[in-house]
Amino acid sequence: MTIQWLEEAQEEFCQGAGFYEEQVEDLGERFIARVESAITRILAAPLMPRCFFEQCRKVRVEKFPYALIYTIDEQSIKIIALAHAKRHPDYWKDRQVK
Repeated sequence: MTIQWLEEAQEEFCQGAGFYEEQVEDLGERFIARVESAITRILAAPLMPRCFFEQCRKVRVEKFPYALIYTIDEQSIKIIALAHAKRHPDYWKDRQVK
């Protein structure tokens, strides 16, 4: 199964990594590693998290206040958002989720 990122989600990933790297050296790299770990967990059991909005599922990014919001089809996992848990939690819901 392949991973596809919506452009907005990819931007959130880059912005998050950049923000953390500006705060503390190597913190951006740790953020990237934790997001990659969350993706590995999704690939291992994509149906494990229950749907919570339409067909969207979510996996928390360990050690950081983020969650990957995604959908699944027959061939791919689409990352809809890398959502910050403390900021406007529903902002991404108007994105194309199909």
